[in-house]
Amino acid sequence: MVTLKDIARQAGVSIMTVSRVMNDQQGKVSSQTAEKVRRIAEEMGYIPNSSARSLAARSSKIIAVILRDEPAVNPLEIPYNSAFLGRIIRILPAYGYSIMVHFVKDFSDITFWLKSWNAQGAVFLGIFDREIRQIRSDNQIPLIFTDSYSNVRRIDNVGIDDYRGGQLAAECFLSHGHTCLAFAGPISTGVISERLQGFSDALQSAGHPLSREQTHAFPDRSAEEILRTILKSDPRPTGLFVTSDDFAAEFYSAAAKCRISIPKDLSLIGFDDFPISKTLVPPLTTIRQDIDEKARQTCRILLDRLKNPGSPTENLCLDVALTERKSVKECNP
Repeated sequence: MVTLKDIARQAGVSIMTVSRVMNDQQGKVSSQTAEKVRRIAEEMGYIPNSSARSLAARSSKIIAVILRDEPAVNPLEIPYNSAFLGRIIRILPAYGYSIMVHFVKDFSDITFWLKSWNAQGAVFLGIFDREIRQIRSDNQIPLIFTDSYSNVRRIDNVGIDDYRGGQLAAECFLSHGHTCLAFAGPISTGVISERLQGFSDALQSAGHPLSREQTHAFPDRSAEEILRTILKSDPRPTGLFVTSDDFAAEFYSAAAKCRISIPKDLSLIGFDDFPISKTLVPPLTTIRQDIDEKARQTCRILLDRLKNPGSPTENLCLDVALTERKSVKECNP
C-alpha cells in the first residue's frame, strides 16, 4: 500500500506537505508543488484513507444515516428505507459529502459511531422518539429526524401528514359504498397511530365507526390469520386499510390461500405508492407519499444547518394523496 511517506520521498517534499495537498489545504502549498504531489500520488496508485482523514480534519464531509436495526429484518429490505436512502445518496455527494450508513440497536451506539467517524451531521430513518432528547444532548452536530412524533420541541424533522392519509383511505372506501371496514398495521408507532386515528375519525364522522375488533395488529398476527378473522366476523368487513404497500402485498398472498378475491370479496387500500402497488393483481389503490421530495427537504434542512448552525429548526409536514387503482370495488346500489 502506498503511503504519504512514499509520495513525499518520490516528490522530494515533507510528509506534512503531502498531507496538506491530500487534505486540500491549498493555501499552505504552492500550486506547482501541489500539482506535482497529486501527479506522483496518482502514478503510484495512492488510495486515501477516508476514515483517517475524517478524524484528522475539522470538517470530515461525512454525513451519517442512522437506521434502527430490527433483529427480524434487514433494514434495507424495507422498501421505504431503500427508496429514501437511495435518494439521499444521490443528493448529498453533489455537495461534497460522503455518506456513512449504520444500523443501531441502542441509542448509546449512535454517539459512539458519530464521534468515531467524526460525522459532520446525521439523518435518522425510523422511530427514535424515545431517545431524541438524549441523542441531542450527546451530539452537537446537525441532526435531522424523519417521521418523528416526539414531544421534544425544537428538533429538525421532515414527515408527512399521516393523519390525512388515514382520512383519505376512509373517504375512498366510503365513496364506494363501504361502511364496515377493518385496519391492519403496527399500531405501536406514532406514524401508524396517526394513520389509524385519521382513518377512525373519518369513519366516526360518517356514522360508521371502526370497531376495536377490526383493528388488527400486523405483523404481530399474520396476514392469513387476520383475513380468517375477518371472514368469520359478523358483520363482515368489506374493506381493509393496510399501512404500507409491502404489507398489502402480504395480504394479497394470504387472500389467495384463503380463497378471497380482491376486490370482489374484500377491497384493499395500502400506503406509500411504491412500484409494487402497480404490479399487484389487481393494481393496488394506495395513499401516495412523495419520498423524493421528503429526501430533498431533509437534505435542504441539513445543508442549511451545516452552513448556518444558529438557524431556526424546521418541522415540515408534507402532503399525501390518494392514488386510485383497481383494488376497491363499488358497493353502492
